[in-house]
Amino acid sequence: MDRGDKFILVDARNSDSYKDEHIKGAISIPLGEVDEGAERMLGKDDEIIVYCSSFSCTASANEVRRLKEMEFKNVEHYASGIKDWKKAGYPTEAG
Repeated sequence: MDRGDKFILVDARNSDSYKDEHIKGAISIPLGEVDEGAERMLGKDDEIIVYCSSFSCTASANEVRRLKEMEFKNVEHYASGIKDWKKAGYPTEAG
């Protein structure tokens, strides 16, 4: 993010968790809403990175799989999630 790379960061957790705290700049597309949310908010050729809470959370892995099934071409998984992000001292925000 600091390098200016162009990608969309997607939080796969539920809306309440996103509102409480999320990685700065991320958008919320909860796993249960991925079909309609992705079609509305993402382009098939966008660079997309999906995360959830941590390695123990499966929402982001499942969302990555679903996005690929929906033919989104450039989808990556940030498996260590917001827990690792915060541990590294990177910014989060609420709202």
